[in-house]
Amino acid sequence: MKYTILIAFSILSHCVFGQSNLTGTWDTGEDNTIIEITEIDGKTTGKIKSSDNPKAKIGNVILKEVNKNGRIWVGKIYAAKRQEWYDAEITQKGDVLEIEINVGFFSKTVEWKKT
Repeated sequence: MKYTILIAFSILSHCVFGQSNLTGTWDTGEDNTIIEITEIDGKTTGKIKSSDNPKAKIGNVILKEVNKNGRIWVGKIYAAKRQEWYDAEITQKGDVLEIEINVGFFSKTVEWKKT
């Protein structure tokens, strides 16, 4: 019985804490744009991997300075239309990233889905 509880706890803790890594490929839901998030030397960044948008530059960084802050990630996201970096809060919910982009007093939330 003790081993069953230990195994169950191990599996549950892996499910809860295992979602703290944003790495992988994510579909932005616009123009078939795929972002690849990687962690190298403790730095998490996101780059455009592919897109049907002719203005998208493959390999360009779109997420930077991403750090875990409790249950969320905070960093900067690039808005190509405005050609500016904005503060972003990222919450991972399973295979979905909810990204809240803050621009002054306004905010917008977008969702990226894991591919």
